[in-house]
Amino acid sequence: MGSTDRRAEVGRQKADVDRQAAEVDQHEQVDRRGRVLDAAVELIARDGFDGVRIADVARQAGVSTALVHYHFANRAQLLTEALTHSLSRAEQRLARGAGEVGRAGADRRLADLIDFALPFTDDDVREARLWAELESRAAGSPELAEALARLNRRTEQPVADAVAAGLAEGIFHDCVPAEVATAAQALLAGLSVRLTAHDPGLDLAGVRELAGRQLSRLVGYAGVMPFRPLSAVLPESGTGTATSTATSTGTATSTSTSTSTSTSTSTSTEPNNNTNDSVTERGESTGAGRAAVGRRRRAARRPAAGH
Repeated sequence: MGSTDRRAEVGRQKADVDRQAAEVDQHEQVDRRGRVLDAAVELIARDGFDGVRIADVARQAGVSTALVHYHFANRAQLLTEALTHSLSRAEQRLARGAGEVGRAGADRRLADLIDFALPFTDDDVREARLWAELESRAAGSPELAEALARLNRRTEQPVADAVAAGLAEGIFHDCVPAEVATAAQALLAGLSVRLTAHDPGLDLAGVRELAGRQLSRLVGYAGVMPFRPLSAVLPESGTGTATSTATSTGTATSTSTSTSTSTSTSTSTEPNNNTNDSVTERGESTGAGRAAVGRRRRAARRPAAGH
């Protein structure tokens, strides 16, 4: 091999090394940005937008504040990007779930979209709190108002598509898909806020059926909304399942079953101070369960002698 060939070969090798380094750097940038968004979702949902500083997000994500500022121009952008990030993950879960159970038909699709909008999991609860933060600030900020409108359109479109499909299938009647989607968004968002606020008059199972009945009327659907069994929708915790019920006297009783190398069952009426509990773990089918946790959380926050 002549000197010219050797130089050309060295040049190609250097170019390969530079390309690989650039790919690694790009992956690292994506990973760091994702960690920042995960941290923002967690902290804003827990402490509220006003209670979170860029330094808090950086510390939670394990990055520098300079890196957070590099990816996000201001706190408003961080809020909207965090909600978009959370929504994207939820949409991926919805698509995977529909594919896994083979749910075909516009009525089943609409039922699944009702479930998608309600706070079943910890992630759902966090997302509902992010929506509330965004909505509370949109009126005073054109930037946030535009972001909110964009996200609303994004969540309404699948509903409109399902309604249009139902009209084509002949199972829905006398309705306008876009109007149904707007009404569904308002109904489900309002119910989600009341659930995450521990409204004692509402429970998750009842709200689900209520939303199903009202949307059935809106689309002229003669049947009962074909929800999946509630047990198939509720999240699993770790290697086992967690189920909360409420007794007839209004006392919340939590029963947990977990499996690893052995199986254990425990029943407890002790207060749970975990502020990130899902609606399921607060009592998925009883207002009393949520009310009890709401009282405990308010007591925990009382000073010694709150999409």
